[in-house]
Amino acid sequence: MKAIDTIRDSFVPVATRVSRLFFVLMDLINVDPMYQYSLEFFRLIYEGAIKSVEGVFEKNQKNDRRAYFISEFTWRLYKNVCRSLFEKDKLLFSFLICLKIMDEIQKDTGGLDFAAVRFLMAGATQVEMTKPNPTGDSGWLSNKSWLAFLEMSQKFKQFANFDVDF
Repeated sequence: MKAIDTIRDSFVPVATRVSRLFFVLMDLINVDPMYQYSLEFFRLIYEGAIKSVEGVFEKNQKNDRRAYFISEFTWRLYKNVCRSLFEKDKLLFSFLICLKIMDEIQKDTGGLDFAAVRFLMAGATQVEMTKPNPTGDSGWLSNKSWLAFLEMSQKFKQFANFDVDF
């Protein structure tokens, strides 16, 4: 039982990555209703990645094997899904994968700040000008962009005082 538990625990990072990438596929339906992928499609990619690892590494190379599997699975999923995406959506798919991986890597520090990601993707919602535009009313910086700087400076600690420095 201890040997089985040890082996199972060593593959938790693989299970984490694979499950996160499954939810990237499920998020694609929000991009276009045509992008619906079955669990069977996902399972076949997973099985293909497992088969590609067999015989490549010795049994004592568990870390290398695990890293290879994660990389191989990610690549196979990307390659197979991109075949069915419109060209305009491939970069978005890559970005969604990137966000999931970044969130996974930063899980020890609380994960990715999705409020900041949402802000950077959707833009500002602030409509009240709390400070005047430093370039003037008809300057090179639009009032809409300046409002984004103001909101970013107020909402996110990593951008605190950005408006003052700008």
